[in-house]
Amino acid sequence: MFPFGYGLSYTTFTFGKPVYKIGKVYVSVKNTGKRDGAEVVQIYVKDPRDIKGPIKTLRGFQRVELKAGERKAIAIPMPRERFALWDTESNTMRVKGGEYQIMVGSSSRDCDLQTINVTL
Repeated sequence: MFPFGYGLSYTTFTFGKPVYKIGKVYVSVKNTGKRDGAEVVQIYVKDPRDIKGPIKTLRGFQRVELKAGERKAIAIPMPRERFALWDTESNTMRVKGGEYQIMVGSSSRDCDLQTINVTL
């Protein structure tokens, strides 16, 4: 089985270091191949304090079309509500303050993702 989002294009892409600022994730994407193509930038969230919770949860994505050799900076909205995860104490979906991991990349495969830590 292939991971979610893997192998959707006929060209290759690289991602710059993602940054989270004021409710958005900023990242640059470059088409490093010889063909024009489209990539779906995926954003996953994890609460590292929740050892029984999901490994990662898809919380945002954006399709970007790039000509061969082209680079674009994109901003994907990540408002506070997108950090809501299941809370066993309150038996609800909610956002808890603290540190979260944001993973940005081209598929759900760990080696395709870059991780940054953010504090809410």
